[in-house]
Amino acid sequence: MRHLTMPSGITVTAVDATTPSERPPILFVHGMFGGAWYFEKFQCFFAERGYSSYALNLRGHHGSRAVPAMGKVSVLDYVDDALEVARALPRAPGIDRPIVIGHSMGGLIAQKVAEAGAASAAVLLCSAPPKGIIVLSLRLLRLAPTFGVPILGSRALYPHPSDADDLVFNRTPVEERSALFQRFAPESGRAAREMAFSTIPVDARTVACPVLSVSATEDHMVLPRVGRQIAHKYGALYEEFPGMGHFIVWEPGWKTVAAQVAWWLDAAIPA
Repeated sequence: MRHLTMPSGITVTAVDATTPSERPPILFVHGMFGGAWYFEKFQCFFAERGYSSYALNLRGHHGSRAVPAMGKVSVLDYVDDALEVARALPRAPGIDRPIVIGHSMGGLIAQKVAEAGAASAAVLLCSAPPKGIIVLSLRLLRLAPTFGVPILGSRALYPHPSDADDLVFNRTPVEERSALFQRFAPESGRAAREMAFSTIPVDARTVACPVLSVSATEDHMVLPRVGRQIAHKYGALYEEFPGMGHFIVWEPGWKTVAAQVAWWLDAAIPA
């Protein structure tokens, strides 16, 4: 595992494939409050299957590129971070674009990277939706008293442990939750508003790469109906994992998800 810093200050965790291969590299993009650490398990899993991978810390997260006002960062600023890294990654023979795998907000960022023609394939894990698909649910609306002011006022926000337990860690073993919560980083209220009201458009006509949309039946943050609508938007394959929650990249069962993604990638981008 290597820790890299881009010229702009964006930090990246790199894991090399255990055996050399001609598979394209994978760019992992985390969601709200997260970081490259979200993908520690996935990076090791894919390294054993011939994929080198790079997980970035979006600006303002875990020592990555400093921002003057965290609350005012836009999802589109994060898209710029992902595009910078995607375009700088090593190229595989015959393949000049990485695979992009995004979780939650990172899934929306991955859609924008694909829209820009910078991905050879896109995997959207419990993804936030683009404009035209409603993500708000009664469960999320109940958070208005806590998050309403920072979201509407473009201030930095941070979840309460009980909210994280309900929305993110509901299928994560209780004994692991406190340590995981401590790894959370403050998030942008502006970015949260853009996702809550689905204001970031993606032109499906310019998404030319294969797309996989993945949901979890017990996801309290992004309901499965959202993943199904995303799949429909791109004419993508849709996979739904029973009994899993929003933190699908870490909680028990994550390896089943990773194996299914690997199977799909092998079919979508033959070695």
